[in-house]
Amino acid sequence: MSTRDDDAAWQQIVDNYGERAEVPPADVPLVDASATDAPEPFHLELYDETFVPPPLPPPPVIRPERRLAWVGLIGSPVLLLAFTFLDYALPTVLTGGLVVAFLASFGYLVATMEPHDPDDDGARV
Repeated sequence: MSTRDDDAAWQQIVDNYGERAEVPPADVPLVDASATDAPEPFHLELYDETFVPPPLPPPPVIRPERRLAWVGLIGSPVLLLAFTFLDYALPTVLTGGLVVAFLASFGYLVATMEPHDPDDDGARV
């Protein structure tokens, strides 16, 4: 296909495509010249000194047994690592007790988790 055929095909598409838009003559101004009031420039204040955020909600109350479980979950491995880095050999009973405390704390926290709402995707407004 030659470029003449392409040009003719495009011209046919343009000629047969919907209604043509009315273009105003070049001597007609598009903006009303009688308007003397210039628009105010856009002004943005980045820091509003009058804004006071609402008070924070009170922190959630953690039950003592859950707090103890968190201490066991985090404290047991930290103690084992600390004694390992210090090159101090704990008695086998104490090492086993720390491992059992870690596992028991993890099991307690998982067992007492609140049920998850299947319709909640975590998004907040």
